[in-house]
Amino acid sequence: MHAVKPNQQVRILTIQIVVAADDDPDSVADEMSELLTGNGISSDDSHILDWRYLTEYQPTVTAGGDPEEGEVFGLLDFHLTITTPEE
Repeated sequence: MHAVKPNQQVRILTIQIVVAADDDPDSVADEMSELLTGNGISSDDSHILDWRYLTEYQPTVTAGGDPEEGEVFGLLDFHLTITTPEE
């Protein structure tokens, strides 16, 4: 799965998915891994070099009574910070 080359500049894309609050996070991670590998996405022709699951940030929000597409993402305050390793 890991195809990052030494000193390669890479772009980190963030994808968010919504699952039921009581779904098992390990089962969801297994399902996502299957999607990324089982469909050939991690083949030699793929642009995807690596992936990880942000297990430390899994907020729970409550959808409205008649949820519209994408509504639950608007309920989050999500910020990422880029850090550089010390040499």
